[in-house]
Amino acid sequence: MSSKGVVLRLRRLAYACAVASAGATIAIAFVAKLNVAYRAPGLHVALETTAALTAAAAAFLLLGRFWRTGFLDELVLSAGLSLLALSNFAFAALPAVLDLQSNRASEWSFLFTGGLAALLISVAALLPRRRLGSGRRWPLVVFGATLALAIAGTVPMVAYRTLLPHGISASAPAGGAHPSLVGTWQLGLALLYLLAALGFTRRHRLTDDELSGWLAIACILSGASRVNYFFHPSLYSTWVYTGDVFRLGFYLALLIGAAREIASYWTSVVAAASLEERRRLARDVHDGLAQEIAFIARNARLLPEQGAEPQLVERILRGIGRAQEESRRVVGALAATRADEPLERALAQAAQEAARRYGAAVDMELATGIALSPREREAVVRIASEAVANAARHSGAEVLRLYLERLEEGMRLEIVDDGAGFDDQQPRPGYGLVTMKERAEALGGKLRIDSRRGAGTKVELEL
Repeated sequence: MSSKGVVLRLRRLAYACAVASAGATIAIAFVAKLNVAYRAPGLHVALETTAALTAAAAAFLLLGRFWRTGFLDELVLSAGLSLLALSNFAFAALPAVLDLQSNRASEWSFLFTGGLAALLISVAALLPRRRLGSGRRWPLVVFGATLALAIAGTVPMVAYRTLLPHGISASAPAGGAHPSLVGTWQLGLALLYLLAALGFTRRHRLTDDELSGWLAIACILSGASRVNYFFHPSLYSTWVYTGDVFRLGFYLALLIGAAREIASYWTSVVAAASLEERRRLARDVHDGLAQEIAFIARNARLLPEQGAEPQLVERILRGIGRAQEESRRVVGALAATRADEPLERALAQAAQEAARRYGAAVDMELATGIALSPREREAVVRIASEAVANAARHSGAEVLRLYLERLEEGMRLEIVDDGAGFDDQQPRPGYGLVTMKERAEALGGKLRIDSRRGAGTKVELEL
């Protein structure tokens, strides 16, 4: 599946998740039989431990992204998720493991730190993309400020716990009643997470960043969990509620997004290493094989002076010319442009270079912003280069036309000429057409060649 297809599927999943969460929440709120409240201490321990570990892993991943990109929003998001992990561990997972009774101080500290984490996540989603200056002080500043705010809010709660409102009884589930202050707090958290979902959705639409899409889904589920907690607060170490199911979905979406990000990172590392190796090979071919072919060509031109047969010399020189052409093509393919170069720019450069070798020109209409993986981008550029070279060499057309079009879940590439054409039932021998089809099929795409003698040729690739 192309990167564009992944983006569209992720957006549809986000919309479906929002609709399903809203429908389920409304049904649970108004149908009493759908309310879920089970006494399951072991399950609650597993849930809170999973929440703490997943949030910590996502925070570490985003900190790594910040070191690579330098974006402030990613650093703030990492701090928010770190605080969320710390809050779950200190006020939920650890008490559940040690079977500690909660009190007003721990309950309100849990609510406060969770609210601060939600605020940071929302701010990170809505912040404009801004790069920070170099230096390691920024993580210390942001994480230090986050920890200081958390301590400044929780220490007074512990010191003056008797002044805190009672809010929730720790001994039994709240059933259908809920304290108004806690309910209002949960609605406030729901609003923050929904704002974060909107921010991540907008960023995903503008940048096609897959992790932003998964963050949007996670925030939708977290917002739904807070609305459910409004109806049925869950601060009991031995009970599991419907809101906990939505909250588990939040962490599951975080986990999937983190896994996809790691896979994408390793793919880019492999692509960068492959590109560097190809450039090394290109230098070796250029400095070794190409120079030897040029040496042979210079000496072959001297053969007539030694009495060699002119026809034999001509055949040798034609073979040398083909070898030089092939070596230039190999060097050009191996020394391909950067893996992050826009597809339309790479296509334009490859097509113009292929056509120029045979004295042809190319008219191009190229859509912009088509996102492909490095492997897909390389294959598309190689197919286009081969098709343009074949057309320029064999069709006799002086001007070729290259079209790149965006489709709903991919792209379409067309190379058209109005030259001699050939019988597509019995195409000319050679490996060019075969390798083009093999490259397209390896990507799950379709390559169609339409040609008639005297009517030109059209090569169409859909991916």
